[in-house]
Amino acid sequence: MRITTLTATFVALAGAAAAQENILILLGDDVGVDNIGAYAEGQDLPPTPNIDALAAGGVLFRNAWSNPVCSPTRAAIQTGRHGFRTGIGMALGLSPTSYALSTDEVILPELFDLNPDLGYAHAAIGKWHLGNASVGGGLSPNIAGYDHFNGTLGNFKEPYDYYFWPAWVNGNFSVITHYATVGTTEAARQWIETAPEPWICYVAFNAPHAPLHTPPDELYTVDLPNTDSRIDPRPYFRADVEAMDTEIGRLLASIDADTLGRTNVIFAGDNGTPAESTVAPFDPDHAKLTCYEGGVNVPLIVSGPSVVVPGREVGHIVSLVDLFSTVADMAGIDAEASLPNVELDSVSLYPYLEKTDALAQRQTVYAEVFHPNGPGPYEFAARTIRNERYKLIWFEIPTKKYALYNVVDDPWEQDNLLAGGTPDPVDLTAFRYLRNKMNALLGSGTGI
Repeated sequence: MRITTLTATFVALAGAAAAQENILILLGDDVGVDNIGAYAEGQDLPPTPNIDALAAGGVLFRNAWSNPVCSPTRAAIQTGRHGFRTGIGMALGLSPTSYALSTDEVILPELFDLNPDLGYAHAAIGKWHLGNASVGGGLSPNIAGYDHFNGTLGNFKEPYDYYFWPAWVNGNFSVITHYATVGTTEAARQWIETAPEPWICYVAFNAPHAPLHTPPDELYTVDLPNTDSRIDPRPYFRADVEAMDTEIGRLLASIDADTLGRTNVIFAGDNGTPAESTVAPFDPDHAKLTCYEGGVNVPLIVSGPSVVVPGREVGHIVSLVDLFSTVADMAGIDAEASLPNVELDSVSLYPYLEKTDALAQRQTVYAEVFHPNGPGPYEFAARTIRNERYKLIWFEIPTKKYALYNVVDDPWEQDNLLAGGTPDPVDLTAFRYLRNKMNALLGSGTGI
């Protein structure tokens, strides 16, 4: 039987006063807004009642940006810094010679440890994808700063899959033969059950990232065809999203009501949906790995005691890099004051949680993808920046061309306002504004 939705629970708990608040970050892998029911933007949606319940009891961010691929987004969440600063612009490899997140970067648990009087315990569960043998291998999340790590270092590649996968627990390796999404949930459940409060737990699911597969029967209701998932991927993608949602429900239901009432829950996707699992009206040519909205517009939902007046939607532009300062605010930490020598790109979303009429906290948001990781030179690079109405994409390498879209009037990015003659003066003004903003941002970085 599917776990029932938790809507009533989250509505009741949202806004509850708490002296010390736990923080639970849930990250889906390859989940765009077109695959979450609460966003109601896609077709052929997978059932996501538990994530939808978080939205009903919290705040849904309509215009949240990630990067177009996983590792850069994960690095941004952990450091509050863009990839041109950390050197991470593409999915990381696991070989000793591959680039990895530098241990010089201050990540979330280290920020909490800089404020020891708060007493936060911390753990990372699930997919890490920020380190390799060059920074400690299976200990890389611990070396980076987490007290406890239980998960996998990257994607599942042959011979591994969701039913046969490599796991590390604080440096100790084993191969697990039960379903990975259940394994991630169980590892998080067990740690939370015994962790002293307050705590911060970062849970990064591998799902629904490839290899697509058939989940255990009790975790999904989607009808699957009698074909290989590589031939007809969409139904399997839907089933894998639903299975993740079911396990999110199980994890939240396992936390006792008092503890859950003291816990801020954040759900997000690390990048947009892959092209092979994209369905109309979303465009597979504007999907994961691209700087179009299908690659960077992701679900972001926050529920818990920090939310005043649950069941709201925020339309202002935000970024997952902002989770660094937001989580800090939830714990009563001033991120900038704690890290006076670190150039942060993170802007706290806390005003949106505590005020129903909060003004925009950002003028622009930025995202990027580049290869190879590191300071360059690059074989491929694309960058994008937008304000509330206009969006500029800079196809830097190899084509060196710009595209400008009015994403309010043209949300599917079909009309490049710089193509076909002289741009409208208003559009040209928007182009110059965004280009100057991007150049000013990149000019202040250390990775270019």
